Amino acid sequence: MDLISIVGNIATVCTVLSGLSGLPICLEYIRKGSTLNSSVLPFLAGMICTNLWLQYSVILNDSMLLTVNLITTLLQTMYVLCYFIITSNKKTTLQMFGIAIIFLFFTYIYGFHVIGKNAAINTIGFMAAFSSIAASATPLANVSQILQTKSSESLPFPIIFSTFVVTTLWFIYGMLVEDSFIQIPNIIGAILSGFQLSLIVLYPSTKAIKKE
Repeated sequence: MDLISIVGNIATVCTVLSGLSGLPICLEYIRKGSTLNSSVLPFLAGMICTNLWLQYSVILNDSMLLTVNLITTLLQTMYVLCYFIITSNKKTTLQMFGIAIIFLFFTYIYGFHVIGKNAAINTIGFMAAFSSIAASATPLANVSQILQTKSSESLPFPIIFSTFVVTTLWFIYGMLVEDSFIQIPNIIGAILSGFQLSLIVLYPSTKAIKKE
């Protein structure tokens, strides 16, 4: 087994484990019979992001990327469907889900049936990379609050740490296969999640301080 396969397999396992983070949330929804006033947007964003990477991996014919993104797309779609079944706000959720499906359908048609392979690699690759960067940057919305309160309570450490590990591994994979669409969003994701981890170290959660 060569280095690319080793790194790719490790990254795949870590990504799937990270993708399972939505499972406890859905189990909590099921247990309480409510979505607890939470939003479906994180699950929808995850579904769109993984689906774009799935399309990109199909265009590239990269079996490593195809495997991991097929699994994570199925997971994210399952989370969205679980949310839809339990939420009382089904109309809005269905509308948002419909918009996401239409968007993904048009990216598929455009990438696979309108433009050539090279153009599709650039177009779908750019959209997938952008969606990954946006997902990694989402927790940064809490930075001002953290600096004001001097507490990182609003930052989900397990998710941020897993993001750091996964993005670092995929960056290494991108370097090995010489794919800038894999390299750039993952090095940015690693830097952003690393910055968030530094905030957790500098400003420990007030809950953690009270426990001590």
